[in-house]
Amino acid sequence: MSEKEIIFLHKEALNIHRIFYNWATLDIFFSSPRKVLRFLKLSFVPTILLIAISFSIYTIFTAENHIFMCYCMAFLGACYQASFKYYIFFIAHRNDFDKLVEYMKMLTKASNLDFANDIRRKQLKKNLRLSLAIAKILIILFNATAVFVTLYGYNLTKCCPVFVKIPPIIIADENPYKNIISICFSIISYFLVVELIIVGDAIFLIIFAHFEGELRALAEVIERLNDAKVAQDDSKEILLFVYESHLNVLANVRIFQKIYWHLNLHLIGTNFLYVCLLLYITRFYDSPMVMYVTTLLLIFQLFLICFLGEILRTRTEAIGEALYHTQWYEMKQSEKLTLLIMMAIGQEAVGLEAGGIMNLSLDTFVSVMKAAVSYGAIMYTFME
Repeated sequence: MSEKEIIFLHKEALNIHRIFYNWATLDIFFSSPRKVLRFLKLSFVPTILLIAISFSIYTIFTAENHIFMCYCMAFLGACYQASFKYYIFFIAHRNDFDKLVEYMKMLTKASNLDFANDIRRKQLKKNLRLSLAIAKILIILFNATAVFVTLYGYNLTKCCPVFVKIPPIIIADENPYKNIISICFSIISYFLVVELIIVGDAIFLIIFAHFEGELRALAEVIERLNDAKVAQDDSKEILLFVYESHLNVLANVRIFQKIYWHLNLHLIGTNFLYVCLLLYITRFYDSPMVMYVTTLLLIFQLFLICFLGEILRTRTEAIGEALYHTQWYEMKQSEKLTLLIMMAIGQEAVGLEAGGIMNLSLDTFVSVMKAAVSYGAIMYTFME
């Protein structure tokens, strides 16, 4: 498998991160090492989000009815998630993301074991292709949905009677400051929120793809030790490669875990909020078709994060299990001791947590969705 092909896919994946970073920090227009200018650039996006949040709060209190209020509250939750993602990506953990980028670049380089290189490239190629495809599909779907929400939110089209006009979610109709400038600002801020949310999730998916591919590749390399002859002759080189690679991937997974430790909790909380509100709206009231699509996309976003968290935990556990099933009794005594140490390290499952309160798993997804539907039903009963 060509190393150039892996490097090309890797660059394509990192290109999403590069474009996202350059636009969000305004480096696409100018780059300056001066601290004052950098502070002003980093303050630009938060300022827009803060103004949009202020307008949305005003719109909530001036909404005509509770349905309009639910639309605005759902957007407010999305604003909060976007703001927190911006803080995590570009302020709090910028250096940690740089470390992960360097690690992902390292995975594209060759090691001393030729067969291990082939296995790593095969897994990395498969994962990068899949993650890029899913990321691009999600970005297209979320942006297409955002366009329709904008069109119907501001009554810019009347193309089909089956679509119901949704209320303006940022600038209220009766707001004295509503004019063409404020409408343009609200549209820009809305798309800014959407991009921060979905591109942030795309970057999460790409980073995860590298970890999952490396862990799967290590498990496949360890399987070579199931052969008695390989265990006798080549176990030292294989165990050394697995030991170094495993420690390296675990160290970077823990960085990944630290970055998303708080973010996952805020993501689950905000997803619960606007999924609950949108389920309430779409279930009990006439809503535009685009809101049904939005609800499904948001549910899928939560499902994807929880599903990937469970996969990561499973992959880290699989290393210890793979070592256990090797022909260890064919190895030398020193190599057996090394294997025992590696098994002890591999027995610890490392997954993604949400603020230390819960682990990301399919059980978490089910629990959150059950709670969202239940609270949506309670809201309907209370409002009626």
